[in-house]
Amino acid sequence: GCDSLLNLTSKKATDAVDDIFQSLRDIARARMNMKQFNSIHNPGSSTHQAASYKPLLKQVVEEICNPDRSDPVDIEHMSSGLTDLLKTGFSMFMKVNRPHPGDHPLLIIFMVGGVTVSEVKMVKDLVATRKPGTQVIVLSSALLTPHSAIELLFATDHLQPDTDI
Repeated sequence: GCDSLLNLTSKKATDAVDDIFQSLRDIARARMNMKQFNSIHNPGSSTHQAASYKPLLKQVVEEICNPDRSDPVDIEHMSSGLTDLLKTGFSMFMKVNRPHPGDHPLLIIFMVGGVTVSEVKMVKDLVATRKPGTQVIVLSSALLTPHSAIELLFATDHLQPDTDI
């Protein structure tokens, strides 16, 4: 709501900052129901005092490439065919392990909203070190630059559906 520095008032600046923090709270609320991927902030511990940042995409790829092979908590397998549906039905009566995303030699990741070049490199490096021999394809709705990421995050009302259809 402010087209130049001359029109900037304290009220407009405060409203803009409030909108930014509301967007950040809305993004955090979207991950609230997740058990494993609910935070990108690690506050540290008594032995390691420094707080750290761990990107959500990195957490997801590490879980997919996890050699311990535990059932992923926040990643859900969707049954696709008759055989899978029968297995899912029988799993109510007997122990049937769900397929793990890391079982397949091809990993396809689609990022809604965009992905940066550094995130693509991070995924490539993680998969190469943790699960060699796995081919990874990263798709996205946009290739983000630092400017476009900030613009998409704060300049548009992306959390509300587009009703101009």
